Amino acid sequence: MSFKKSLYNPDEFTLTFELVPNRGGSGKGQNRILKLAQEMAVDGRIKAVSITENAGGHPALSPEVLGLEIQAMGLPVISHFSCKDKNRNQMESLLFGWDRVGLHNLLVLSGDYPQQGYLGKPKPVFDLDSVQALDQISQMNQGNTKGNPKIENFKFQPTSFLKGVAVSPFKVLPQELILQYAKLHRKVAAGADYVITQLGFDARKFQEILLYLQLHKLKMPILGNVFIPNLTVAKLMYQGKIPGCIITDDLYEQIQGEAKSAGDKGKKARLIRAAKLLAILKGMGYAGAHIGGPGLTFGDLDLVMNEAEAMTDSWRDL
Repeated sequence: MSFKKSLYNPDEFTLTFELVPNRGGSGKGQNRILKLAQEMAVDGRIKAVSITENAGGHPALSPEVLGLEIQAMGLPVISHFSCKDKNRNQMESLLFGWDRVGLHNLLVLSGDYPQQGYLGKPKPVFDLDSVQALDQISQMNQGNTKGNPKIENFKFQPTSFLKGVAVSPFKVLPQELILQYAKLHRKVAAGADYVITQLGFDARKFQEILLYLQLHKLKMPILGNVFIPNLTVAKLMYQGKIPGCIITDDLYEQIQGEAKSAGDKGKKARLIRAAKLLAILKGMGYAGAHIGGPGLTFGDLDLVMNEAEAMTDSWRDL
């Protein structure tokens, strides 16, 4: 089944997983990603993998390279498409290429601010933001782009992209949250087809965005983000060093306590916590969940999916 068909099937809870390429065209990191993708393709419960584009603002293998290899395995791919490194013409050119080779599923993002590269800090582009990029892609799906009003629009064979967007219901301040939802309305107007939440660990906030979508009749599938941090990432989040990613005092103390009391440094406890969240999202009525986290194996994913399935009927108690 295609990712789109699964996503729009009300009887199916669609699971996706985030892959993060690193620097280099080959090597252990890329090989590990391909091995994990092959295991997911054989298993069949993960309906698509998303592939990040220069995550954290660091240069890495571009998503279409691994995307083509993974789609050849029979596993659909969601390519992250960010605005930070490309002007509008480069975006259009790249998208024509992705459309030609069958990479039709996108997650459209503004992108992380570029970090250190060759001879220092690179110049960010941000010619368009994520809303404008969505509008451009929507126009391309109709076979044209909005050019100079005095000149006839350029016509071409329409593309066929499925356009995902991100939104965070986990902002600390109300004024931050209002901006997130205001931008979501603009993204919907620009042609967004589905939404993935940014990562968070608060079930009440996961419910809030569902209620918001219902209240404003924004009828689109939504995937909840189930992120499984290792101890290093959990510490960085707790210290506020990863923008927008919050781990509270109580949760951090719990993670640290589990790490000290268990021989696996609390890894299984973190996986079980993810399984609980997965069960909660399914019970709440999400269309699916987007799973991610550093260093996860297929065995880890198998445990999370199996435990979540066993908890489905008791999700309210979690």
